[in-house]
Amino acid sequence: MRRRRPQQSPYKVPNNKTVFALTAEETANRREEMRKFLALPIEEKATHAARALAKLKNELVGELEEEGEEENLNQQQQSCNVFWCLGPKITTSFSLAEEKKLTKESRHELLLMERQQAVLELSLMTKRSEILKMEKAVAKEERKLKQFEKLIERDNQKFEEFLRENERKSVEARALFEREEKSKQEKNAVIKKLTAEMRTIQSELEKYEDALTDYLKYKDFLFRLSPPEWQDEKKSKDSKAKTSSEKNDGQEVEPTETGLERKLPPVRATRLSSAQSDTLQEHLHTLLTICPLCYTPGHLNLFIFSIYFRKKTCSPDSDSLEDKPELYFTDPQQLLDLMSELTEQNLSLIQNSARVGEALEKLRQTVDTTRRKINEEEKIALQIKELNQKLDKEKARGTKLEQMVQLHVSLSSQDQDEMLDALDEKVTEVYSACVENRITDLSTLQKVAKIESRVFSLLQSLEGMPVERLAAVKKVKDSEKRSRMREEKLMEQREKQKERMKRYLERSLADSKKISGKKLMPRCMPAVKKVEVADVDNKPAEDDINDYLFG
Repeated sequence: MRRRRPQQSPYKVPNNKTVFALTAEETANRREEMRKFLALPIEEKATHAARALAKLKNELVGELEEEGEEENLNQQQQSCNVFWCLGPKITTSFSLAEEKKLTKESRHELLLMERQQAVLELSLMTKRSEILKMEKAVAKEERKLKQFEKLIERDNQKFEEFLRENERKSVEARALFEREEKSKQEKNAVIKKLTAEMRTIQSELEKYEDALTDYLKYKDFLFRLSPPEWQDEKKSKDSKAKTSSEKNDGQEVEPTETGLERKLPPVRATRLSSAQSDTLQEHLHTLLTICPLCYTPGHLNLFIFSIYFRKKTCSPDSDSLEDKPELYFTDPQQLLDLMSELTEQNLSLIQNSARVGEALEKLRQTVDTTRRKINEEEKIALQIKELNQKLDKEKARGTKLEQMVQLHVSLSSQDQDEMLDALDEKVTEVYSACVENRITDLSTLQKVAKIESRVFSLLQSLEGMPVERLAAVKKVKDSEKRSRMREEKLMEQREKQKERMKRYLERSLADSKKISGKKLMPRCMPAVKKVEVADVDNKPAEDDINDYLFG
């Protein structure tokens, strides 16, 4: 009897590994199909649509075959069920009759039926075992659910208790916060009141200090107006009184305690009224009782001693201020006379300053005029220097011209006439190009004079032109000159090329002479030195003149 493979339970969820393995198998199968398709010959290959239809057809055929197999299995199961239901009765009644008629085919069918019965029993047993396993798993999950429900109920109870406790604590905290806020507001109000009173006291102190500074200024002014002998006596008295007061203060004022119990300076030293000092002490005690953390004893002591030392620095000798100060002037008329004298002195000083200012203004004007004159003289000196340089250049040119004139005089009369004619032609050409293009009866010197005046006017206009425009014109002229020189060079090259081609043509058209026999060698003659005859050319002198006149 052939064993069947045990079927996998459909109720079991596959693992992640199996799922990934299935996807990997699918990709591998697709790659294998593609490799096989690519390996096929060209006549067996089909399009993607044809391959999809073929795949769909194969799947449909496979499904039909599976459905046919399932129907056959169902029929066999039904027949087996009928056989097992009616089996005992049929077997007892027909067993004797059938035993005689059994053939090989009936025996074969019986074996098949028994085999199918065994298979069905085995499948039934497996299904029952799976059902039992599933029932056990369901019961186990139900027990777990009950445990989880109990845990959730317990957690809910604990959470409700926590919420109640939290609400109770929040109510207590809110009440405490309200009490603290109320106390804080009261303390802030007291602090504001105390700070306002402190500010008023400070403003009064500042007023007293301003008045004291004014009085000290007046005292110093009166002290300066007094004679120097009296000033020396007063200074000596003040120094003696100061030394004695310092000794007394050192013996009396010795702080022995620290913190709030330290003794404050006397009321007379602070120079505050008794009512102000009492109110200040009361406010300080209330401030310490209400808000001990806001103001430490160190802060309070520092504040009190700052007021004390501030007043003490403003008035180093408090006893001397309470006493009547000694003055040199006993009668107000003395001060009035002194003030009149001072006003007269001030008026005289103002007049002197006005005179000095006028003199200073005149001196400034003279300085400006002298500076302008110096600048003008420097400019004139520069112009003189430039003119001297130009004069030196003109003298050098004059010497050159004298040399050239002497050279021309030394020449023969015929050459001089030819040169004068050529020069006249050149001057007329330049005159027609520069001055006016018409026939005139002017002499050569007159034409040269007109050309010079024209050139001088052009040079003046060039000096008056802006530098940028002059540079642009020079660039244009230079480019035109370069282009003209380039064209002349090209013309010379063309003429040389024409002459060269002409020689080549003549040489090619000439009759070729055939040399018969051996070529004769020339006789070796001694080398003769060529005597170079230097012809005096007058062109450079003409070029120098042209450069001087038209360059």
